Amino acid sequence: MADAIQHVINGLGQVPAPAIYAFIVVWLAAESCGLPLPNELVLLAAGSLAGQRVLSPVLLVLVAVTASLLGASAAYEIGRRGGRAAVMRFGKYIRLDEARLDAVERWFERRGAVAIGIARITPFVRTVASFPAGMLRLPVRGFLLATAVGSLVWCTVMVTLGVLLGANYVVALRLIERYTLPAILVLGALFVGYLWLHNRLAHVGQSSEAATHVPSEREPLPPAHK
Repeated sequence: MADAIQHVINGLGQVPAPAIYAFIVVWLAAESCGLPLPNELVLLAAGSLAGQRVLSPVLLVLVAVTASLLGASAAYEIGRRGGRAAVMRFGKYIRLDEARLDAVERWFERRGAVAIGIARITPFVRTVASFPAGMLRLPVRGFLLATAVGSLVWCTVMVTLGVLLGANYVVALRLIERYTLPAILVLGALFVGYLWLHNRLAHVGQSSEAATHVPSEREPLPPAHK
């Protein structure tokens, strides 16, 4: 199964950009609705394509967040309308058992919308997190906002790492698979550090240019005030 998924991902660069976006919508929506699909693999691979200018990184993030919201909203509705019985009937197809559901449900009872946001950046939990949110009937507005914010953070970091690492995106993937949350925090910190350093160097460069600028002899002097 893993080899088949990897083969599909490797073939993304051979299809037109609209088809890649459509694939990402279906994949991420299904993953957010409970199917155990590797979200980070698709985002990192798509990010590497964005680095080659096959895709737009901004549009890619927007598509990914929208797809995540669609899938999470569907899972929320299953939990809200059908309750635990419906979730468990559906859960047998997505490897969701009572113990796993109880653990996520207790966490949501204690943390509410904060737990939803954290769940969106946590592999494995993200896949099933929206079901108990619906079962507990958490406010829809808060659920959608927390899901959107968490998904935006996750998708932005994954896509940017794919852009920066290019074909070496598998390095980030292996770290996430092995260390999960610590790897995400480290990769996120590196991403923020990169942005800070890039902006800092740009600012220093501009300051240096301004400091070394010497007016030429032909430059007109400012008019004297009478």
